[in-house]
Formats: sequence, structure tokens, C-alpha cells
Amino acid sequence: MLYLILWLINNFLLLKYNLHIFQQNYYMPDTQLKWLIKNRYKFLLIFLINIMQIYLIIINNKFSLIIILIFLIINIYLSIEKNIIKQIVFTRRIKRLYLTNYLLLIIVYLLVKDLNKYLVILFIINSLSTIYMIILNYLNIPINNLINLYYINDAKKILKKMPNLKIIAITGSYGKTSTKNHLDAMLSSKYNTLITPSNFNTRLGITRTIREYLKPTHEVFICEIGIDRVGQIEKIIKLINPDYAVVTAIGPQHLETFKSIENITNSKMQLVNLLKTEGTSFLNLDNEYINNYAFNKQKVIGYGLKNSLNNKLKINNVHYPEFILTKDKINYEVKANLLGEHNLINLYGAITIADHFDVPIKNIINEIKKIKNADHRLNLISGTDFSIIDDSYNSNPVGAKSALKALNEFNGLKILITPGMVELGKRQAQENYQFGLFAASICDYIYLINKVQTKDIYQALKDAKFDLTKVKIYEKFTEAMEEAKKQGVKLHKYILIENDLPDNYQVGRIK
Repeated sequence: MLYLILWLINNFLLLKYNLHIFQQNYYMPDTQLKWLIKNRYKFLLIFLINIMQIYLIIINNKFSLIIILIFLIINIYLSIEKNIIKQIVFTRRIKRLYLTNYLLLIIVYLLVKDLNKYLVILFIINSLSTIYMIILNYLNIPINNLINLYYINDAKKILKKMPNLKIIAITGSYGKTSTKNHLDAMLSSKYNTLITPSNFNTRLGITRTIREYLKPTHEVFICEIGIDRVGQIEKIIKLINPDYAVVTAIGPQHLETFKSIENITNSKMQLVNLLKTEGTSFLNLDNEYINNYAFNKQKVIGYGLKNSLNNKLKINNVHYPEFILTKDKINYEVKANLLGEHNLINLYGAITIADHFDVPIKNIINEIKKIKNADHRLNLISGTDFSIIDDSYNSNPVGAKSALKALNEFNGLKILITPGMVELGKRQAQENYQFGLFAASICDYIYLINKVQTKDIYQALKDAKFDLTKVKIYEKFTEAMEEAKKQGVKLHKYILIENDLPDNYQVGRIK
């Protein structure tokens, strides 16, 4: 019984770790398997200990039983997650997987009825914990599909009862959340609006938003759409049937799952192609992939600092963060409390849409004054000795370059802390290398997180003849931050945090 209790504790912790990563991999078994192959050495020790325990059970003497007990305690320690960035969320789906696990264990025991044989099976389960977790997920697929179908149909019924609700769908490789938040601030000065909260940008997240938050009094629903593979956006369009489409930008993000930039472009632009006949699209024409796409210009209002189809509303005389907003030949001086030129494009998109919705220009300008960057998206946190430019959320090539340009605007010691960029497929090495070259031209000190992950950035710094005594590599972000604070005692330090990898990209989370 003692062994069984200890095993159950070990099983719970191992399953929790694997489900935590599975959740961050968007519950995609293929992505989870790729992660397992990439991180197979993390589980080697756990695998060997469990195999050894099976051997000891077969021997079955007093000495072997004591060793099993010791190994179980070691296994429990090894199964505890370390340095977690984002904790697992015990959703109903996660709880169902745990329930399936325990039901399966009971069924196996009833079939085997021999404690020694049962313990052997239990240790086999723990030795192959990630594979076992994927099997649990497949067992749950039928019930998950039925539950999800019920929720989706219920959301469709709710939307059908609100024929006057205007639905704005926003997608893009980056800039979605900022544009959504800016637009909500402007439209809410005239309309009763609802936005998809936080990262509720998948089909089920949008479904949950509709079922839990949408009220009959809402007039505008601003819906952020996030996709990471071909075919996902069509299902979301069928769910919400939007009146307006917004594509903020297209770039090499989620290339591991999309496979090519062409697939990304075609998938994002499906929002425009599948829009209802009377619908209107708003497109960032400064983005080369959008601008080069063959879209129907009659249904599009294009915005951009360099390219635009909108003659009614213009942004010019930009001396960031100040600019002139021109409407109907009347100039308005505007100051935005935002960092990064890419954020000005997102702001321009929101202004363009709000103007189309007949929000008074004075309301728009008043809201711009209040706007700040979304959390961890180029936030400036000012301090006495040092200031932090927090751009730790989902780094991408365009945003990373813009963040470095923003860092360059400050007078002081410029320090970069970064683990580099991920999910860029075959272009990842090249994009990180280019990022390193640009960083070398701006930064005084550069601290890299994770030697393997940042090898291309380091090579770029080396090739750029950057002073390598001012480059350090750490495994923990906290160590890099403490070192950054010590530099340049007499100078004010500006520390740019560019990206913070989720737990499924971290090394040594379980050991």
C-alpha cells in the first residue's frame, strides 16, 4: 500500500508536468510528440529508474523492496516541476484526463488482480508518461468532441438571437491584441463593446467568450482570432460570421506548424476572402505579404504609414511618439504613450476602424492619450537607477527589430536580455542571426538565455565584431537581470527584455 500511495503521488506529478506542456502545445498530439523527441533526454533518468524498479519487483526480495522505496522517493522529487513561468490551468479538459487516468488504473487492476504484476504495469506507465498521456487524450477525444460541439452550437444560437450585433474579427501574425485593445478603447466611447479576453482567441476560447460574456445589450463584438495551422480560421469564421475583417500583419510566425509563409498568408487572408458580401476589410498595407496579396480592393480600406487606400484619414509628420492626424484636411496634433513604430501601425488601424464606425475624432484623440501598451508588449517601467522595457510576450522578427529601435531612442546604457525567437521553422536560425546583427549595432551589453537556443544570435555578435566580453549566457532569466542591474553604476540603464519562452521551450524544467 505504501508503494501504491507513493506511486500515485509520482503518477500525479508526472501527469501534471506532461499535461502542463500539452496545454502549452495547444492540446496538439503531433506537437507534443515533436516536443518529446526534442526533449527526450529530460526523461531518460526517469525512464531508467522505472525500468530498474520493474527489475527489482521481479526479483522480489527484502533488499529490492527497500531499493524500490528509495527509487520511488527519488522519482517523486524528479517529477516536481522547477522554475515554472506559467502554471497549468486545471480546466475541465485537464480534469477529465485525470479522471480517465484513474478509471483506467482501476480497470487494469480489476483485470490483473495480482499486485506484483500490477506494480510492473504501473512502473511501465510512469516510464512512458508522455506517451501514456497522449493515449489518455485519444481516449477522451469522443467525449471532448461531443462537449465542444454542444458549446459551439450553443454559441451559434446566442449569436443568432442578436442580428444587430456588429462583429469585428481581427487576425494577423502579430499586432492582434494591441489593435483589439486600442479599438475597444475608441469604440467603447460610443458603443457598448465586448472583446475576447486575454488569449481567448481560439475557436473554443471565442465560444466561451460568447457563452459567458456576451449580453443582449452589446452592440459590437471585437473578436481576436489566433491560428497556428492551416484550416483553423475557416471553422472560426463559420462560428462568428463576422461583418468586418482586420488583418494586422503577416510574417514568419508558427512556421513549424504552418510549414510555409505562403500557408500563413493564405490562411490569414481567408478572413477577407470568406467575409460576407456586404462586409468590409481593414488591411495593413505596409506589410509586404498583405500588400502583395490579390485582394478585392472594393471591399477593403487599407491603412499604413507608407501605403494606404484611405484618403480620408492620414497619419503624417511622425516624430515618434508624436504625429499629426489629418481628417478632412484638418490637422490634429496627437501624442501616443506607446513605444515602437509597429505599435503606431496598430494604432493607425484602430483609428481607421473607429472612424469608419463614426466615432467622433475628439473621442478618438482622447482615447489615444490614455492608451498604453498591453502587458509585456514593449512596456516601459521607469526606475531610479534602471528602466525596463518589457517586450517579453511572443517575440517576432518585426517586433524584435522595432523593440531594438525603441531601445536606441534612449540615452543611457543599453542592455538586451533575450532567449531569441522560436516557432519560426527553417527560418529560425536566419531570423535570430539577423536579430543578433541588429542588436550588435545598438546594445552596450547583451545577455543571452540558454546557450543552445541563442547560438545563432551569439554567432551574429561574433561576426559583427561585438565585444564578446560584454556578452554573457545564462540559463536563468533572474541571473541575467541581476547582472544587468550591476552594469554602469553612474549611468542610467535601459534593459530590454525581448521574449520570455514558455515552459515547453525551457530547458531543465523537470529534473
